[in-house]
Amino acid sequence: MRIPLYAAILLCLLTVSLIWWAATRDMNFLTPPSEARLNEIREEALASLPASRLEDDAISINVAPPDDTITIPDTTAQVEPADLGDITSPPVLDSYSDRAPEGSVKLLALAAALEKAGAFQRALLAYERILDLSESDPEQIQSAVSSIRRLKPTLPDWNADPETATQAVIHIGTGEKFAEVLPDIIAEITRDLNTSSSGIVRFTHELHIGRTIQNAEAPTPVALWITGPGEDALSTDVLSFTTDEPETLRNDLTKTYFNLVRGHLSKTASYNPAPEALDDPLAAMESHITRLLWKEFGKSLNPKP
Repeated sequence: MRIPLYAAILLCLLTVSLIWWAATRDMNFLTPPSEARLNEIREEALASLPASRLEDDAISINVAPPDDTITIPDTTAQVEPADLGDITSPPVLDSYSDRAPEGSVKLLALAAALEKAGAFQRALLAYERILDLSESDPEQIQSAVSSIRRLKPTLPDWNADPETATQAVIHIGTGEKFAEVLPDIIAEITRDLNTSSSGIVRFTHELHIGRTIQNAEAPTPVALWITGPGEDALSTDVLSFTTDEPETLRNDLTKTYFNLVRGHLSKTASYNPAPEALDDPLAAMESHITRLLWKEFGKSLNPKP
């Protein structure tokens, strides 16, 4: 006697369904397993592996370093070899701006590769893009700053012709107490600013000495600002401080001028703010403000008609 085909199909489906129901009726497919159960599964899986794989498998076995060991990751170890592009053509101040969205890790690798290839001016530009355009963490910023301080003094000024530099005037206003020491100090700071801008901005200075304060024992106020050339030139904000220490005057002035430039750029330029001057303000002036930012600073005080 033959069983009809449709009846055989129904019997097969019924048999499979009964077996599935009997095997899974006590199982919960909606609740994820606990961490303890996951650990049991991992141990069972590891126990099922051959002994040789257990010894050699560096992925499955996590070896904890000693408590007193600090591991610092190499941020460039997994980066693909940098594409140097055409390093024979003259670079421009905003070179590698198009690489900034790729991140600071790739820019650091690019700068290192450019140094290795002997393209030091281009390497400096790549380090500068980490400061002014790339999203960077403090460690990457410090690495870029250190490299800029190492490379920049070895290279010629970006602009060697004072006649083509953008003009700016640093101003200082104070009482007669510092009238004798200020001319030499302000002349030195003017030279420092010209060096820091790599010849892109040509600074001159003007002293504004007022009358002596009646209370000679009170600290002397000092006001600083920077303008473009001419009577109606644009100006930065005015920053001031008080001091009665001629020995620290140059350092105080340099730090205040740095903060003037940094603060003005944060208001007028669409770039990352320059890192703060946490140690030597003169070193910060030379390394924290990139040459591209110096160009933007000069332009902001000398707008085109």
